[in-house]
Amino acid sequence: MKSLNINMMKSIMCIMLSLGMVCGVVTTSFAESETLTRLKKQGYATVAVANEPPYSDIKPDGFVGGAAPDIARAVLNKLGVKDLKAKVIMYGAMIPALQARRVDMATSGLYIKPTRCKSIIYSEPDLCGAEAFAVPKGNPNNLLKYEDIAANPSLTMTTCAGCAEEKYALDRGVKKSQIKYFSDPPSGIKMLQQGRVDVFALSGLGTQDLLKKTKDPNIELVMPVKGVPMGCAGTAFNMDDKEFRAEFNMALAAIKASGEFAAIIEPYGFSAEATSFKSYLGLCPEGK
Repeated sequence: MKSLNINMMKSIMCIMLSLGMVCGVVTTSFAESETLTRLKKQGYATVAVANEPPYSDIKPDGFVGGAAPDIARAVLNKLGVKDLKAKVIMYGAMIPALQARRVDMATSGLYIKPTRCKSIIYSEPDLCGAEAFAVPKGNPNNLLKYEDIAANPSLTMTTCAGCAEEKYALDRGVKKSQIKYFSDPPSGIKMLQQGRVDVFALSGLGTQDLLKKTKDPNIELVMPVKGVPMGCAGTAFNMDDKEFRAEFNMALAAIKASGEFAAIIEPYGFSAEATSFKSYLGLCPEGK
């Protein structure tokens, strides 16, 4: 059934001439956006990323890999942009960077949220996943959902400023004073190991990857976090880049139809099928 769906998608994509897609090669019968013209001329796009494997992963030699940058590279190549230059930026600073045009795009797990859609626009979803906690072995405080943290004011948690997890916590009654922010995920796990916080909160696959690397038998994973919907990320753009976003979406659809998308993300633990049930406007009904 899965292969049949992919073949059907390929057939559909190959006849979508009016939308500028011919058998996996993105073309256009319309004028190219100014942004795409500029990026093709300079040979790269500047992309904001966060160091949160497996969404994005900064290697010792400085190369930025991970599911999100790999998707962006594939899409940009489809559009005729040869490369991307990654700029490591905290999640909370990504939207201001886009608004000020210090970057052309932002990727690596910036979840699509209605509040964010008031300031930026997104591509169609590319990475979806559950949420997770990391807690001391045995989960002594029985933390299964954010409401459990809110119910005990003496408990503290750590996450990153501007992350979806911060909003999940605040929306579910966790007080701001209960949240201690980490500068990067490994330092957050260190806070948990040192007993400075009771729980670490981040994306499921990001937390899972981090604990695998940490190899600490005294920390365990709680996944999924109850009462939190599956989060979906997309590539984010400046609000004025709607034409470029449309071009990006066409190329993204092409690699999804060809199977290249699944080949990129599934080795990182993500599901290509999960994104097929989500849409940008479904996640941001008032999005532009």
